[in-house]
Order: sequence, then C-alpha cells, then structure tokens
Amino acid sequence: MVSVKFPRPDEGVAVLVDLDKCIGCRACQVACKDWNGRPAEKAKFTGTLASPSWLTAEDWKVVFYYEGKAEKKLLTPAGEVTFSQFDLAALPYNCMHCVEAPCARACPVGAIKVTSDGAVVINRDECIGCGYCEATCPYDVPKKGADGRYYKCTFCVDRIENGRAPACVEVCPTNVFTFGPASEVVAKAREEQKRGRYVYGLDVDSYVGGQVRWIYVTSNRRAFAVKEHFSKVAPRTAQQLRELIKPVTLYGGAVLAAALAAAGLAAWRQARAREKRAREGSSTD
Repeated sequence: MVSVKFPRPDEGVAVLVDLDKCIGCRACQVACKDWNGRPAEKAKFTGTLASPSWLTAEDWKVVFYYEGKAEKKLLTPAGEVTFSQFDLAALPYNCMHCVEAPCARACPVGAIKVTSDGAVVINRDECIGCGYCEATCPYDVPKKGADGRYYKCTFCVDRIENGRAPACVEVCPTNVFTFGPASEVVAKAREEQKRGRYVYGLDVDSYVGGQVRWIYVTSNRRAFAVKEHFSKVAPRTAQQLRELIKPVTLYGGAVLAAALAAAGLAAWRQARAREKRAREGSSTD
C-alpha cells in the first residue's frame, strides 16, 4: 500500500446536505456533468425515477428517489388524529469523501490523492485500472470507464482550491447544500442532531475514519430515505479491508510490476493506434 496523509476531520471542507429542502430537480446532477465535461447519455427506464440507476464513470452525482410513509397529526373538533401519508424523498448522492478514505489506502500506485481540503481525487494519468478502489469503497462509488481507468466525484477540487463552492452546491435553487470549513459544517450538523433531526455521516464506522465530508440531515419524516439508501452500502470492517488488499500486501512487488507493465502496454498500443490513424489520414490527402 501507498502511505497517505489525511487531514483531520475538523480540517479542510465539508458539505451538509439538508434533504428537507431537496425538491429532486436534478440541477446538481446536470451541473456536475457540465462542469466536469462528462458526456450526456440516453436515459433508460429502469423502474425508478433515478437516471441512471447508480453512479457510473460518466455520472459522478445522481439523485435517487425513495418512497415511504410519513406520520402526520391533524387537529379536529373531535381531537387529534394521527394518520400515515405517502411521501417521496429525493437524495442527491456522490462520493462521500471519507476522512480516512479506504480507496486511497488501498491504491497500490498512489493514484488516489487526498488534498489538504480533504478531497479524495483519482489521478486519471496514474490510475492503472486495478479496481482496488472499487473493491474497498464502502459506498460503491468508483466506476471503471471505457478506457480502463476509474472515475468518481472530485469534490470539484479545481473550484474549491480557487475559493469557489462545488458546482452542484452553487447551482442548487433551494440551498440544499451548505458548503464550508469542516469544523463549522460538523458543528452545524451536531446542532441539528440535538434538535432531533436525523443525521448521517458524523459517527460512522472506523473503516472510513468515523466520519465523512458529505453529511446528510433530515427530519424524521424523510429519514427513511437516508436509512434505505445507506443500508445498501454499509461500511466494511477493517478485517474485510485487510482481506481485500491481501494480494497487494503479500505480493506487492509482483502485482505492482504486472499492473504497471499492463498499463504501459495499453499506453503503447494506444500510441501505435494514433500513429496508424495519422498515417492513414495523411495518405488520403
């Protein structure tokens, strides 16, 4: 494994996601694609409102929709009546940027960088496509692209390093996202928790460092969305991480050499293909 230095949980930046404000408009999803230059894709019906049905190498942020029942109370002349009502909750989702990201710890070539702001970023030029990041990610985030490399949300590191908020944060029409110093965002999340609101991301498994930088908050009315979504991607244990990266620790040199050789061969083939196309193009002129 490659040694990675992580900033403390109260250092860098973070985002508080208030689901009670989300109207499911997908403006954040579109802004993410636009800023990062990801191509548009033809939508497919998958039996859910979410499109695509999960994160992909071209879709780094997706808005999911969950159905649930909300308990409501109504005052009538005969007294208070409690009843259940159908509710649809939207949940915008992207890389959680764990404070001790397992993907960065597992990458055998150090292609995953962690900035001083806490952004966990895959360096495309260094990625060898081994898939350890996908295997160790507890949130099922990194996805393999057509070029064999892995992609995911970068926390808009190019924006935050220049004093701007992530594209999805800036475009939201209902101010779902509160972006700022991690210490302030965490303090705000703690306050919401004391008020009785449901919070996810503050006290999670030690596998991810006990905290993530995208923290969700909602009223109990819409807590079902957070619980259902994250029940699908429960954090792994430290033992599971050790098992997943055992080939690296046992056969590190051989695995790394083979991976680098494969990456080098792929790059050579691509270069040869470009040269061939260039020659064919010049011969037709």
